[in-house]
Amino acid sequence: MVEAFDILARSGTRVGPRQHANGWPAMIHEFSDLVDAQARALAEKEKQQERAARPTADELSRMNEALKWPMAYLDGRPLPSDAMMLWAYATALGRDMAAMLHHRKKRAMALADEMMRRHNAPPHRDDKGAVKDTREPAVIEAHERRAAIAREVAGLANAEMAKANLSKHAEIRVQARAVFMARCREAGCLPLQVKPHEAMPGRCLSRTNLDRQRKIAAATVATGLRRAGIAVR
Repeated sequence: MVEAFDILARSGTRVGPRQHANGWPAMIHEFSDLVDAQARALAEKEKQQERAARPTADELSRMNEALKWPMAYLDGRPLPSDAMMLWAYATALGRDMAAMLHHRKKRAMALADEMMRRHNAPPHRDDKGAVKDTREPAVIEAHERRAAIAREVAGLANAEMAKANLSKHAEIRVQARAVFMARCREAGCLPLQVKPHEAMPGRCLSRTNLDRQRKIAAATVATGLRRAGIAVR
């Protein structure tokens, strides 16, 4: 896989069956904004100088074979497939794996925040106050229950803070938050919580997981090739 990405970089074009062109290049483009245009241009120039020799027909053939492996032997296993492709790409092109994973995790966290914001937001209403919202009615009803609980809990907390010393306010707020969540849990209207890995399923977000999934991928692909009687050229 490392050689396949190295040949791909040397070829200067996307070579191979269209189904693979729809798969792995998207992963490559995911990190394209890690460097600015000038840095990319300089890096590309240096790579072209270092890799003056164009790949041979045999190398292109081996590349196409290798790029089929994730789809052929890791179908339905997105994490091992992602780990193998990402590691091979980074290794072949000398990319900083830590920076790539950090960049991906930031995107996953931002996506998770946006998913929660959209799901937990108040219902949209028109000028006459009528609900005009495309979300499921159960989502709107859950928000209304949370709002009612929040008003009640806030009222009790504000009354308690009015009688307490300023030094106790932070503690009262923490307790109010705990009461709010407990009440929502009892009422079945907890706000949606989305974790980064849930926002980007099938993507490795940590080096530990990437290394573990890469080993699984390598073993699975090796077993598949052996069973199919395919010798790696």
